[in-house]
Amino acid sequence: MIVAARGFLLSRGVLRRAAAAMLGVWCVSCGATTPAATPCMSDRECQGARVCHQGRCMFEEEARASLRAQLVDAPTDGSTRGAETPADAPPGPQAAEQPMFMGGPRRTGRSHRAGPTAAPSVAWVHRTAERVFASPVVGGDGTVYVGSLDRTFNALAPDGSVRWRYAGRDKFYSSAAIASDGTIVVGCHDGSVLGLTREGRLRWRRELPVAVDASPVIGPDGTIYVAADGLYALDVEGNVRFHVAAAGAVRSSPALHPSGLVVFGTVDGRVRAVDARDGTARWEARVGASVESGAAIAEDGTIYVGTDRGQLLALGADGSERWRYEVGSDVRATPAIARDGTIVFGAYDRHVHAVSPSGERRWRVETSGRIRASARIDREGRVYVGSQDDHLYCIAPDGRVLWSRNMGQDIDSSVAFGEDGTLYVGVDDGGIYALR
Repeated sequence: MIVAARGFLLSRGVLRRAAAAMLGVWCVSCGATTPAATPCMSDRECQGARVCHQGRCMFEEEARASLRAQLVDAPTDGSTRGAETPADAPPGPQAAEQPMFMGGPRRTGRSHRAGPTAAPSVAWVHRTAERVFASPVVGGDGTVYVGSLDRTFNALAPDGSVRWRYAGRDKFYSSAAIASDGTIVVGCHDGSVLGLTREGRLRWRRELPVAVDASPVIGPDGTIYVAADGLYALDVEGNVRFHVAAAGAVRSSPALHPSGLVVFGTVDGRVRAVDARDGTARWEARVGASVESGAAIAEDGTIYVGTDRGQLLALGADGSERWRYEVGSDVRATPAIARDGTIVFGAYDRHVHAVSPSGERRWRVETSGRIRASARIDREGRVYVGSQDDHLYCIAPDGRVLWSRNMGQDIDSSVAFGEDGTLYVGVDDGGIYALR
């Protein structure tokens, strides 16, 4: 492999030596506390297209990005410092999440924050006039961003006070994503993608042909990927870089694969992967049923996605099918992936399922309602997920229900974590709740 970085040509061996010289020894994030990280000492220990970089197996595109960042950020005063850990990367407890749906571009659902271990109380509730289907996103200053079906997009302070409210032209099903320059990007049911400033003013609007109900994802170079009548790539000003057409409206939130792919599902029963740079088709897997679930991508590149046939699918990075796990009813939630590789998801069969990376059941928790919300996982491995039985559940990594709280109406929104352990979630009564 030859890697280009800031005008230099680096062999695979030089890549490893350069990273080692900058960071000293292999990355502390590869310790035994994160078994999914796959520690390594050489490329021979890595599977498929992955290489050994900074002491762990990663795809070549990840290694390139990591080295480029280190070369750019390397201090010139002779001192040493480690590069920042990617947003939803597997490593240690200090790894931060990005402010977007499911905590990052791979949609693992993991957070570096800890949620409540006992049934929480309502700290505050902000009322909107219609259901809150979207999932809250927490900004770096603690502001909670979430839209409602009452056509408002809300920015709330950590104490529940309204910082600003944007009046949209239609409903907000989409969760927001926050760009590195602070622009808040969110899709609207009127067929537009909005770029809002930190103060709630409209910076730009991109009109698309159909409703934008899936949640956008932002790549490391700032490119915004949005599902509508296919997949759009937008630049930081909302201009279209490319469009990949699809049959019908796409409701599957796109995810970014570390090998440089954008992965999304379609209503005509396909999981598609395109090149993140130009939209070139890389592969397509026909799965036999509509896909409204977003994909989640594990450290080894495996792609997990649910279908309306009632299956969780595991696909390789090349689109090859590895296994199917049957639940018998629609899986529309985006799966979450725990640090040990366990895949956690709810389904319309009224259960929360936990499945091993090889496709065997680890545990199952029954609720009294269908589950549309995607699960989130805190830094201790606890699972937080809402059900249409009106309850929010906290489940231990071994499948024990630690607590449940009746919220009064259905919960289709996924939780977001505050830095202080507060849970934020939307409910069908129109409330945006803070629980602690």
